[in-house]
Amino acid sequence: MQITKFSSQLFVGLEQVAVQLQRAQTTLVRIGRSVAEKRQRIQVAFRERDNDLQKLIASSPDAIVVTNGDHRFVAANLKALDLFGISEANMRNFTIDAFLPISQVLHFDADGPPFLKREERHGKCRIRRLDGSFRVVEYIFVANFAPLRHVSRFRDVTPGKIKFMRATVIKRIAQIRENSLAPPLHGFSR
Repeated sequence: MQITKFSSQLFVGLEQVAVQLQRAQTTLVRIGRSVAEKRQRIQVAFRERDNDLQKLIASSPDAIVVTNGDHRFVAANLKALDLFGISEANMRNFTIDAFLPISQVLHFDADGPPFLKREERHGKCRIRRLDGSFRVVEYIFVANFAPLRHVSRFRDVTPGKIKFMRATVIKRIAQIRENSLAPPLHGFSR
């Protein structure tokens, strides 16, 4: 009788343990699914941000540079490659620090935006191109535009270059005006 009573108590105890184990398994499966779904959502968000970054690089009329946490070039559009005087083939061999005076290096890590926090800065700086010449640019720097990817947009405002461009535009306008004032060619009317 003692054995029967003991075995029935043991059976009830084992059933309770089995129920608790089943609940724990269900909870772990639910947590696992939640973690997997969250990971998928994060991956989708990263891909979307990366796509946004690729579109920005391709469509921007200004020079766009993407750097990583070590300030190394990751991507750049043709205007940026021209601005820095580097080729796409050797771009990854450089950090942005090689082109900016030490006082103007964008210290986005030093004063510490928290991990993945977007921080934006605006200003003017001088870029020392690979050939040694200088360009004055206005910049917008966005830390963590995409995870661990920092974006800089540069607009060349070098004084000599602006004067040259302005002179070219004025010359072209004068040519257009001159052509509009010229007498019509024989057989053609305006």
